[in-house]
This record gives sequence, structure tokens and C-alpha cells, in this order.
Amino acid sequence: MTTTLRQAARKSAVAALSAALGAGLLTAAAVATAPAAEAATTCSGTASIYGVLPDGRLTFSTITPATGALKKVRVGADLGFEPKAMATLNFNTVLVTSTTGALYRLDVLTNNESLVLERPPVKIFDSGWTHDKLTYDGHGHLYGTAGGVLLQYLVSQPKPTGSAHIGQRKEIGGGFVLKTLTAAGDDRLLATTSAGALYSYKINSDGTWDRDDLKTSGWSGFDQVVSPGGGLYYGRIETTGAMYWYKDANPADGTGSDIAYHNDTPVNTGGWTQQLLSAQPETFSCTTTSDPLDGRDIPAVKAAGRDLMNKHDGGVWNSSTQWNCLEQLWDRESGWRYWADNPNSTAYGIPQALPGSKMDAFGDDWRTNPVTQIKWGLSYIDGRYDTPCGAWTHFLNNNWY
Repeated sequence: MTTTLRQAARKSAVAALSAALGAGLLTAAAVATAPAAEAATTCSGTASIYGVLPDGRLTFSTITPATGALKKVRVGADLGFEPKAMATLNFNTVLVTSTTGALYRLDVLTNNESLVLERPPVKIFDSGWTHDKLTYDGHGHLYGTAGGVLLQYLVSQPKPTGSAHIGQRKEIGGGFVLKTLTAAGDDRLLATTSAGALYSYKINSDGTWDRDDLKTSGWSGFDQVVSPGGGLYYGRIETTGAMYWYKDANPADGTGSDIAYHNDTPVNTGGWTQQLLSAQPETFSCTTTSDPLDGRDIPAVKAAGRDLMNKHDGGVWNSSTQWNCLEQLWDRESGWRYWADNPNSTAYGIPQALPGSKMDAFGDDWRTNPVTQIKWGLSYIDGRYDTPCGAWTHFLNNNWY
């Protein structure tokens, strides 16, 4: 499975992205004038997805948000029952229903170098969970559909043990005949239909709901759609096993016109054979500030870069050694100028993303916000080189990274 779910047949444009990053051919004219900075919206985080293979084995995959590249896949043991729907509560807790209506809790011991359960699946309910879809919003609400009815439950513990921790069943409404369903935020759901429509639902506190029609067609090929939050969407095509990714600049604006399609750089063109998929909720998020960092103040930009690097992935890069590598890398690439525009390609910004528009996954202000660019660059480095020093070593040997 690890071999099957690799970066199979990624297009030559993806290879060109890596090869052309770091051309280091910026001219004085290319960096002379900085465009005006605007209100800053920056995104950060990870994308982690649990799944179940047709043979019943649990899987865990991570995707690099900056590029859509698959970072790792782990395959665990057979669950021992036939699954029907699943929802990830947190990094080490997954709920799965069976075809007989039981609800199980999976307790993950590790998903790093291997995928191992702490104990056999724990049966929370013997019956009654006949949902065909299940998703958790990361804020205490579990949603499911059964017979076209959307149901909401309150989850009060990170590892629920029964009705004391999963309760307050509320019937939201009927007519929810959907092909896919995933949580996209706090009481926000994203769904597709067999006809190809893409819907966004906001569930209100009184149980009423509002629907925005983001797309009227074009999404019928996906049999699984998941979201780690922040407007980042992943869709799997059943017939090919391909996984594609999309970024909604503003998931709450009620329109799909600002959804960026990255169909030229899919996560994979095949290999995603899981019958169920579920993203860990709220691992990717975006924030907006009206007082952006002055990107023309290079020492301040570097200070922000070091702070973001130190905090990346729980602080695993927090060292002077890694900072020296990152500082030198982006000194050579762009001089840490957010407006650095490579005259020989479409590479842009502090990390010299190629094209610069790829940074839209981390904020629609990628042209003017150094923080957005830095976060994208750190995610790119993590996904391809593991560390800034890995990227710097590659740059020294190849003059690109």
C-alpha cells in the first residue's frame, strides 16, 4: 500500500516546480519596488487523513498543504468488522460504524513510523448507528446522514465511551441525499451530490440551517471529499483512485467563485483505493489581521521567519543550525523580499514559489504578505526536504531547491 499510494505519475509540471525553485536570478529591477501590503489573511497547518481499505485495514496519510504532495502513508491492521462510515475526532481517535449498525472507537497508539492501534476497536454502541456518512467538525458536533436525514450529536469527551459522551441527538432536517459529506469548520459542512453540485451548509444553534450552492456541476466524479479546515478540500475519484486538491479563499462567503483548482498538480493520479476517508478536523486554519507585518523591513521579516520556523511542526526545527540554513537559503533566493519576481520564470516571493500563485493555499494575499509566503515556504521545505538544512544542502549542490 505504501508503494501504491506514492506520488504516482505526477505531471512534469510538478517536477519543474522543484527544479526551478531557487534559480536565484533576481535582478535589481525585479526587487526594486514593493507592492503595497493589504489586510493579511494567512493560513497554516497540516492535512492528515485516516481511511479504510477494501480489505478492512486502517490507513493514515499526510499531505503537504503547500504543494498538494503526498508526504507519507501508513497501513495498519484489519479492523475486524465491515465498516460503513467514519469520522476522525482527533489525531488518535476515530469513530467507525459497521454495516450492522454498531459504533466503534479506534484508539491510535502511533501513526508516525507505523500505524498501530493501542487496543482492539472498542464497541461504544451495539446498534442504532445506521448512518451512511459520518463527520466531526472539531468543535464538539458529530454529524451523520441516515435515510436522507441529517443528524447532529454532541461529543463531550476526546475518547467517548457511550451515551454519556455522545448524546443530545438532534434531527436537523430531511432531504440530505448527498454523495459526500465532510465537516469544513465549526458547524460548517461541505457536501456534493450525484449531479455534481457542491454545497456548503451552516448549521445554526437552534437547529436550522442555511445552504450555499458553491458549484452547480463538476463535482460528480468524487466519491470521497474531505477537509482539514481552512478552505482546503481534497476529492478522490473512485474510478481512477486519483486525489485532487482545492483551496477556497473564503469558505464563509457563500460563493464558490474563489475556489482555486489545482488540477494540474494532483496529490496523486491513482492509488487512493480506500473505501472510506476522513480528515482530522481543524488541523489547517486561516487568520486575518488588519495590521500586517511591514514586509519592507527585512530584519522584521527575518525575525518573523525565525519565529514561524521555530514553531513549525511543534518546534522540531527550533535550533540555530536550522535557522542559519533557512536564512542563507532565502537570502540567496530573494533577499527575503516578498515582492521578489524572477525575470526568467514565474517564480515569486521570499521562497520563490513557481508559480507564485501556488502560495494561494496559504492565503489569497500571497503577493503582498511575507507571512503567507514564509508559511508556504516552510510547508514546501517540510514536504520535500524534511528540514531547512536539507533544502539548503540541496541548493548548494544544485543551485535550486
